[in-house]
Amino acid sequence: MNLDKIKSLLENLSESDKQKVVEEWALRTQPLVGAGNALEPYDMPILSSLEFSLLPQLLTSELKRQNITYEEMAFQIGVSISTFKRLIANPYSAKAINLHALLKELGIKVWLEK
Repeated sequence: MNLDKIKSLLENLSESDKQKVVEEWALRTQPLVGAGNALEPYDMPILSSLEFSLLPQLLTSELKRQNITYEEMAFQIGVSISTFKRLIANPYSAKAINLHALLKELGIKVWLEK
């Protein structure tokens, strides 16, 4: 199965099915963090344009996994709580610098392409 076929299949899923896929993928690809176990940078999931539509679910699941509240993360990246909530709800319309700061704090490497 090639990437175009996978992308086509994912695009045709309902939002609830996309969320289930993301949650299952996150559970399978991310090791559990216990006392004394730290995530290495290579342990983090890779986001591509294929998964960008699932970014809100990925962000919320990563915040939950790392046990970080909205308030804590908003403070860490230097935005108001209302701005942070908008960023989580609709990352596509967020300022790139705020989205980049959030992803960096979560340990997710990202690059921007035009």
